[in-house]
Amino acid sequence: MTVKRVNGIERALDILECLSRLNRPATRIEIVTETGMPRSTVYALTDLLRERGWVVEDDQGLLLGPHASFASNTYLHQQSFERRAREVLSELAVETGNLCEIDVVDNWEHVAVVSEGHLASGYLRPVEGSRIPLMPTAAARILLADLPEDLIRRNIPASAMVDVRGESLSWDRFFHDMKIGQLQGYIAVDGWLGGLASTLACPILGKNQVRLGSLCLIIQSSTAAPHLAVNLPPLMQAAQKLSDLLKHIPWPYAENCKSSLLSSERRTVF
Repeated sequence: MTVKRVNGIERALDILECLSRLNRPATRIEIVTETGMPRSTVYALTDLLRERGWVVEDDQGLLLGPHASFASNTYLHQQSFERRAREVLSELAVETGNLCEIDVVDNWEHVAVVSEGHLASGYLRPVEGSRIPLMPTAAARILLADLPEDLIRRNIPASAMVDVRGESLSWDRFFHDMKIGQLQGYIAVDGWLGGLASTLACPILGKNQVRLGSLCLIIQSSTAAPHLAVNLPPLMQAAQKLSDLLKHIPWPYAENCKSSLLSSERRTVF
């Protein structure tokens, strides 16, 4: 089906998506640069979006406004995958006593989509929707395992390839860890937060066994090994519940993220 393009609406949506992607205040000139729109168009549409409450402005720039939040909350409280997933994560957090989250890769950035629980040390759960540069986390080893190695190398800067101690991590080790994770069904990375925490992650699979997300536990321990017997079974059971949900409920956000990664692969093939 060919979607009919409505230029003004499409450009207004491009501005909203740009602000969401940046996840910080942005000036109109930045939006012009990011979107490639004419300056006059950006100024006219941001004024309209401000008037309608979709965008607000402070002394640092433009941000998504209350109507964007209302629309997002309405979506999450309907029969969406994220709403059902939160129920699964809440149960997992209570059962294990750990912080847990669902992560995706969006435009080659790490995004925490849903988070429940906390660490006893007071480490707060990440802000949902927050973005951080891709680095060799347990979640990244899970999420990227079905992508070509050369594509991964091109999109993770060498400066990000460091372990939890800040030491250089080789690509060979990273890809070896991903293969081990595919075989055993999970990844563990020790020593986060200055040695206070370890992470366990396993895949959330969509149709055709495509890796759409990573379900991750953050355990308050310098090493995950002593906790595997207690934490790994409920983690993997929760991941299976989420994968089973995806047989019946679409997850458009993660599906679009994965399609975008695969599209970047096709664009680089000559």
